[in-house]
Amino acid sequence: MLRLHHVNLSIPVGGAEAEAAFLVDFLDYRRMDLLPSTPPMAKWFECADGTQIHLSEDPEHHPSALAHVAVELGEELAALEAKFDRAGYKYRTFDQESGRIVFCQDPAGNRWELRGAPAGS
Repeated sequence: MLRLHHVNLSIPVGGAEAEAAFLVDFLDYRRMDLLPSTPPMAKWFECADGTQIHLSEDPEHHPSALAHVAVELGEELAALEAKFDRAGYKYRTFDQESGRIVFCQDPAGNRWELRGAPAGS
């Protein structure tokens, strides 16, 4: 069975802690312990379902204007929006038949599509 294992995102050199805070504090990823053979610029995070986000420092980091990571949050999206509001974090919302969608950028400028449950589900 095909299943997404991880997404590797580029971040600027020195941007790992801000990015980690976004992943852990907002999206509920957890930091993973790395193997001794893992390059020192790599940082790994895992979600409860086992999918991972890997971060790689890149001195020439340029976030894409269109590419993005999309994750399903279901009913938890409303709580995340409230958390964003309390923190003053900027985002945009779109309501569709398929559910509410929040677009935001992480501290490195990478785009995220956060998907909520359809209305009435």
